[in-house]
Parts: sequence; C-alpha cells; structure tokens
Amino acid sequence: MLILTSVRGRLFVALAAALLLAAACSSGGDKTPAVGQTPAVGQTPAVGRTPVGATAAIKMLPGTTFDTDELRIPASTAVEITADNTDGFHSFAVFESQDAAESGEDPIAETEACSAPCKKTVEVTLAAGEHFFRCAVHPTQMTGTLTAE
Repeated sequence: MLILTSVRGRLFVALAAALLLAAACSSGGDKTPAVGQTPAVGQTPAVGRTPVGATAAIKMLPGTTFDTDELRIPASTAVEITADNTDGFHSFAVFESQDAAESGEDPIAETEACSAPCKKTVEVTLAAGEHFFRCAVHPTQMTGTLTAE
C-alpha cells in the first residue's frame, strides 16, 4: 500500500508540474502570431510568413486620384503597403522607377485591380532611393513617388 501511495504522489507532482508549465507557456509566453497576423516586434512569424518590419497605407479617392503622391518607407525593411480603394476600379503597383514602368518592365509588387470598397496589400523590401508607384488601371493619372530611406 505504501508503494501505491508513493507512485500516486509522484504522478500527482508530475501532473501538477506539467499543468503549471502549460499555463506559463500560454499566458503571454507564446511569441508566434496566428497565421494571417503580422508579427509584432520580438515575435516569431508563423510558418509561411515573412516578418514584416513596417506598414504603410494609401487610399484611392473618388475620381482617379490617390490621397497622396508621395509615400515614405524604411529602406531595406520588409514593408506591407495597404491600398484602400474607396472609389472606383483600381490597383496599386510599385516599380524601380517611372522609366521602368513606362518601358513595360514588370512591377516589383502589384495588387490585383478591384472594385471599391476593397483593400489589397503588397509587401516590398526596397533599397534606399526613389521608386515609382501607380494604378495600372489609370497609369498616367494615378502616380507617385515611393521613397525608401
């Protein structure tokens, strides 16, 4: 009977230790965001996700215009840019330069065109300098400069 009590005691201690460890790990100790979430500083990205260092946003406004013709982002950092289409049918594309866009080079990143209201995102990592963005649907009317610094 003494052996059975001793085994039960050890099992109880082992179970209690496992429960405490599990509670400690789940109370803020998990540094991996769920799939679809952007990791915060210090978090590990979920499997299949690239860590994003910064975010930026641009809106497509009524007519054929962006809310700004200049975006600034950190250089050499993964940046997720959200294009918020509030009116019409638009897209958002980033190119090395205006010459690259006009000569038919492929964009560095591009969203699919969509009808408002819709939001699309692209992720870019750009070297320091000036780059070019535009709406592929309105390539001469909706343009701007993307400065990585």
